[in-house]
Amino acid sequence: MTVSVRGGIPLDQTPPTDGTNQEGEQQEGEGESSETTQEINEGENEENEVLVDENGDPIFPVEELGKLDEMITRQKWVVPVLPKCELEVLIRASIKLCQAGLDTHSEPCQRFFREGLTMSFQKILNDDAVHSWKYEIQRCIYDSTKLLIELCVTKLTQDWFVLLDMLALALNPHCRFHIYNAGRAAVNCGRGGQGGETEIFAPPRTSKGWLIDFVNHFGMLGGFKLVQERICEGGSLSVSLLAALIRPFGQCAQVLCSGAVKKYFLPIIECVQKFLDDLTNEELKKETKNESKSDSLSSIIKALKSLAAKLPKGEDVGKDLETFRLKMIFRLLQVSSFNGKMNALNEINKVISSVSYYSQRHMDDEEWLTADKMAEWIHENDVLSIVLKDNLHQPQYVEKLEKIIRFVIKEKALTLKDLDNIWSAQ
Repeated sequence: MTVSVRGGIPLDQTPPTDGTNQEGEQQEGEGESSETTQEINEGENEENEVLVDENGDPIFPVEELGKLDEMITRQKWVVPVLPKCELEVLIRASIKLCQAGLDTHSEPCQRFFREGLTMSFQKILNDDAVHSWKYEIQRCIYDSTKLLIELCVTKLTQDWFVLLDMLALALNPHCRFHIYNAGRAAVNCGRGGQGGETEIFAPPRTSKGWLIDFVNHFGMLGGFKLVQERICEGGSLSVSLLAALIRPFGQCAQVLCSGAVKKYFLPIIECVQKFLDDLTNEELKKETKNESKSDSLSSIIKALKSLAAKLPKGEDVGKDLETFRLKMIFRLLQVSSFNGKMNALNEINKVISSVSYYSQRHMDDEEWLTADKMAEWIHENDVLSIVLKDNLHQPQYVEKLEKIIRFVIKEKALTLKDLDNIWSAQ
């Protein structure tokens, strides 16, 4: 069985031969009417489809799963993206099980989420080989990614981190797929929703047309509404979950229209601040227990700032977010655990890196937090005194502390009291 018959994508070979291209081109030429007819026929078939076997176990295409696993783990890997091939079959089967609430009862489906799905899209969206594939293959990846987005929306309220990570990849304008296809025009612009009404989430523009299609597809499936409801009404939130839910849209904020940001994300900004503000010290300790969560606060604020920039008075919201970020960092400093202080030092150094970067590049007016203001905040909150009290036997702690001290010295904000504290700590 050859690559051209399968319609896969090899790492270091040319895209599929004429036989495979012909299949891809045929899909392009079928037009809107045939697509609509196909969707109607598929809808009728789905109504009569049996999702469980005689033992009550969910039915999942394990043969296709085995083939996919074998193809994507070869040294010269292949991802089967053509219509009706393994990747599409598996995603469609997953969507049906998710809609019926049966996916968690299917071990093969769960394994597909963890392994085959993740590995496939990491390759077809972000591998160096993306630029070598012909248009027909790029368009098949486009169609597969829209199916992925549908799967992500179906599971959005159930906090599946692996699918949220895949959504972030699909909506990342800096992934190789979107970089290579940046000049493509949008395919879906102008298509209305039910009743002829159209809500535009990302307006047409001269570049990133396929990214805009993905954003609008996510919105037309009700994704933005689900994100807002999950954060503002769902309960059982955590800092890491908030970061995973918000990150995809902070990445693509540039293409979102201000109306969508105001409608869906302005309430989210308020809810996120309230959630973080209401965390008790004990809850904050738990949130900072794992070192892997150390950048969650920064990623949340960064994403929300990117979204706020699309609002009419976004600079005011951005200032509020930066102020709130410093407030949360100070709370982390006061958490007695080592991880809490380490996370606080990480956050402070991220802010320092940010303000130093902008100060060297003639910072824009909307960037409220400057190096001077950061140095002033460190002084007013007696930060050096707090961080010099303990944990100095930990090399990684001292390394992060040293960066803060160097910043304060550079900004000529080191006081005699600071020198006394440094001397006493030795």
